[in-house]
Amino acid sequence: MRVTLNWQTQTGTLTTNNRDASAHIERSDASLYLIADGSSSRQDSGELAIRLLAELAQGFEHLPVSELLPEQLAEALVQVIAITHQQLRDIYPNAACSYLVLCQHADAMFSIHEGDCCLGLRESDNTIRWLNAPHCLANWQGNLSHAELAQMPSRHRLTRCFSPRRANSPEINHWPLSAKQHWLLATDGFWAGLNDQQQQCFLNDGSLTAPPTDDDISCLSIIYSATG
Repeated sequence: MRVTLNWQTQTGTLTTNNRDASAHIERSDASLYLIADGSSSRQDSGELAIRLLAELAQGFEHLPVSELLPEQLAEALVQVIAITHQQLRDIYPNAACSYLVLCQHADAMFSIHEGDCCLGLRESDNTIRWLNAPHCLANWQGNLSHAELAQMPSRHRLTRCFSPRRANSPEINHWPLSAKQHWLLATDGFWAGLNDQQQQCFLNDGSLTAPPTDDDISCLSIIYSATG
């Protein structure tokens, strides 16, 4: 299959720097896509987001992917995250970030996430179907839609994230892979800060003249299509 990637991001006004980050690694036996969203209220969180993705990418490059089933690879990446958590806890003691990992391996997809970055599929009619639930206080029962959560201030209080002050607790989900899919890895500035029309505009043009949110707005678009 052919893969088309597009990372679109727009800096908000809450911080002087954009604290969203993305990365991807292409191997002959697997592909890894990553985003992270550094906390806007905690020092060094943008740096933590960048460092986390760099450590995950490096760890992925050294894994024996061809020898692992998708379930085993997911657990191996969780171990990389746990080791990275231990390594960075003293370097960034006050920082925090959300992250989302999407991996394609052996005709399957799986995701790993902590926090409020969300995975979606853009359907043929351009609507977005969100797949994973954000880890936030507002959604403690896990039964609210993304549209409902976007209107709730308590969504900003995370129940899981990558932080020295929290135990490491990633969520793993497995997804089917078909010949033509448009995956989206989005920070909360995108899925919660923009309405449906603004999301479509941002995906098509990569920017908004008058963003309705003070947060950074970011989305990694991954299009899988058949070759030939």
